[in-house]
Amino acid sequence: MKLKRLFTLKNLLFLFTLGVVIFGIWYAQLSNRHKAIVKTKVLHAFHIIDPDWEVMEGEKEIAMESPELLVDNIYRSMDGPQAVLNLNVNPEGKQIQWITGFKAEVFREGTDVHNNDFLCHTNFDYSDAVHYKNLRLPKRINTQYPRLGTLSNGINELNFPDGFGFPVAGDDALVIASRTLNHNIPDAFFKVRHKIKLKTSDSDTLKPLLPKGLVLMLPYDLENPYDSDKSDPNLCSPIDLKNHSGPGEDGVPLSAHWELPQGKTRYEFDVTYQLYLQEDTRIHAMAAHLHPGAETFMLYDATENKPVYVFNCENYSDKIGLKHVPVYSSEEGILLKADHTYKLVLETRNDTTDFMDMMAVLFLYLYDAELDRHLKDQGFVGL
Repeated sequence: MKLKRLFTLKNLLFLFTLGVVIFGIWYAQLSNRHKAIVKTKVLHAFHIIDPDWEVMEGEKEIAMESPELLVDNIYRSMDGPQAVLNLNVNPEGKQIQWITGFKAEVFREGTDVHNNDFLCHTNFDYSDAVHYKNLRLPKRINTQYPRLGTLSNGINELNFPDGFGFPVAGDDALVIASRTLNHNIPDAFFKVRHKIKLKTSDSDTLKPLLPKGLVLMLPYDLENPYDSDKSDPNLCSPIDLKNHSGPGEDGVPLSAHWELPQGKTRYEFDVTYQLYLQEDTRIHAMAAHLHPGAETFMLYDATENKPVYVFNCENYSDKIGLKHVPVYSSEEGILLKADHTYKLVLETRNDTTDFMDMMAVLFLYLYDAELDRHLKDQGFVGL
């Protein structure tokens, strides 16, 4: 009888109300980014907005359409709602399937034109344990961060040059994470979808590319990392040390995501250890992941004291956002020498008094001579 009295309508309503209040207090204390995560999960779980991915496989591409994502706030870089898909890129288990390019577009509901304002980033990650096991090259497992690439604000497509690709053997998969951005519409309340394409080929004459992500990282005050009143101009104010920090070459913690100071700033960072070249090679494609305020970004050969390649970025003049970030794709390529020192150089400009943040990552696609020899020796290609 006591148990029955406990579950009266009045008590159930009280417990429900108490749960709502506790959830509300907890939710209110979350960061904007984590509110977006929780909100998106709830909206998808109860099918308030469409939670499903659509995947369409064609002869030379795999097309994907994301679930609906609600834009209802200002979402700075890395803050907005996102959708994640585990995609099998070689479902028929072909001996070799090549990825030759990728594209990401964001469409506001009721429109059929890509809106660059809402593309924060689309990441393409692979499982290096599965990937290199299938390629019969286990020594490469855990040797580098397994990201194939990123498309982001100002750059929504990259195609590898003719004759090159990223090889996938056996039953392999990518994790595709696409996040929404909104710098400029404070009273937003609408849905968007991300449409993503992977371009593929089953040719046995392509040469393999090795993706490498070079990250510009900065030191910060280890005792007071989030203290924005810095007396040392060489220290940055990091945004989130849980997600975007790590040790530099000497083991000292560095941040890859920081608050952008006012005015013009120039950053330089040695990335020779990130390149870790074992032999001379050539760059055949490049794409840069940057945030608004970036003006020029370059890979610099410190040994020869000259730029390897310079990305001149175009920011919008009437709103926040990167209008255009160029990409590089070439059959001839650019030579990198294993005994040279290389650094990333970033020049930024922040004319506002508002909060702005910055990240700078350069994705290189290098001719992979070792893997090319290995694929032929293992009978994957050139039969």
